Amino acid sequence: MESRKKVFENSFLYIFSSLLVKAINFLLLPLYTYFLTPEDYGITNMVTSFSNVAIYIVAFSLYSAIIRFYVDYKDDRDKLKRFFGTVLVFVFFSGIIFFIIIFISRYFVIKTFFKGISYIPFILIATLTLIFLTLHHVHQNILKGMQKGKKLVLINLIVFFTTVSFNLLFIIAFKLGALGILLSTLIVNILYFIFLLVDLHNNDLFKLCLDFKLLKGALKYSIPIIPHDTSTQIAQFASKVFINKEDSLGNVGIYGVSNHFGSVIDLIQASFNHAFQPWFFENMLEKSKKNRQNIISLSSFLIIIYSFVYIGIGLFSQEVIILLLPKSYALAWTVIPIFVVGFSIKSIYYFYVNILYYYKKAVKVLFIATISGSLLDIILAFYLVPRYGMYGAAIAFVCAKIIVSSIVVILSKRFDDIGYRVLSMLKIIMPSLIFMGLGLYFSYTKYLTAFSWRVLIYKILMCVIYIIFIYFTNKKHVINAVNIVKRLLKKQNS
Repeated sequence: MESRKKVFENSFLYIFSSLLVKAINFLLLPLYTYFLTPEDYGITNMVTSFSNVAIYIVAFSLYSAIIRFYVDYKDDRDKLKRFFGTVLVFVFFSGIIFFIIIFISRYFVIKTFFKGISYIPFILIATLTLIFLTLHHVHQNILKGMQKGKKLVLINLIVFFTTVSFNLLFIIAFKLGALGILLSTLIVNILYFIFLLVDLHNNDLFKLCLDFKLLKGALKYSIPIIPHDTSTQIAQFASKVFINKEDSLGNVGIYGVSNHFGSVIDLIQASFNHAFQPWFFENMLEKSKKNRQNIISLSSFLIIIYSFVYIGIGLFSQEVIILLLPKSYALAWTVIPIFVVGFSIKSIYYFYVNILYYYKKAVKVLFIATISGSLLDIILAFYLVPRYGMYGAAIAFVCAKIIVSSIVVILSKRFDDIGYRVLSMLKIIMPSLIFMGLGLYFSYTKYLTAFSWRVLIYKILMCVIYIIFIYFTNKKHVINAVNIVKRLLKKQNS
């Protein structure tokens, strides 16, 4: 019971902190875009996407190994200290080697990936930051493995607010633009590095060493995970590289703002899935027909909740961007509905992938889906971006999500058919996309970069009609889900 309580408590903390950070970032977006030109925003987006790929390569995806091997070593304090020390030392030197490689090949790297961005200071700072950023992630995963949810959330919030403070100082007071954002990230990660050393030392969790036997076991586990960890990030980075080469850094920045809005959907879906997954595993373990029916009902209810998010972001992001962001970012909203379609398809992936995570053998084939989707994303972006710019990249993203979700559905059926039906899920998802499309008709045809009260009222009316429609067409799922939640709360209180 204590372990189960810990899972739900940590899930709630992760969801709360993630949503809080995202909400504050949204409130700060008008401020950032006021002081950062689309070109500045493009530079920060390119560097961030590059870092999102590189942290797994530099660390050899050892983040997953930390959580897995903690379970094996937690009762042997000396071995655990040697393991954590080995990982930290290895990742530190790996980061230095990566920094040197990028420095030596800087002309090729700039020409291939960072058109219009100079090595000094931008890429130099980014690669230097990577050394400390990877160690930052190592410490975060140590805390996750030890289930220190409260401590992790508190640290993340302190880091976030510290980063925001430095960002505002550098871009408002010193007017450093994109350079200010990169310097802020570097300083915060250096400070975090000092903190993690003190924290691990004070808790007797670290021994400075390089145990090759422990390292070999960890790398044997983590290296096969690298393709799964990096494939999606590589596809996103590739899309921005293509947009930059074929168009401009400014459009990379506009595309980044669009993706920022769309990613809110994924954050909500992923956060709910963190809480849903432990409950899903428990119900799968009991293998009763009633439990599986409960899974289907609650899953359908969650898709209904997601559908409100789809239509809300898809319809009203235009007003938010036009009213709050500078005019140079006005067209960013036009890409968001395409992202909404992609992330709505990904919701199907989240439910079916839990089946693969439940069966340990199934996890080994999960990379088939992620790599296939990412390759398709890169190939389509390569051909579509020269013709359609950032819209081509967004369309490639949607196609990739269709492929990934389809493969996950097919793979999950090989291990268990618990009663999920793609058609039933689409019956809930598609109406939200149709209503979104109808609500955006006048925005695309008459008011592309202008705010209109008439259009806003029309969109609100479409939302109201959709809510009435979804209630009467899915009343059964809503009632069943409410009853499940009531039973869960009653069980927890008892």
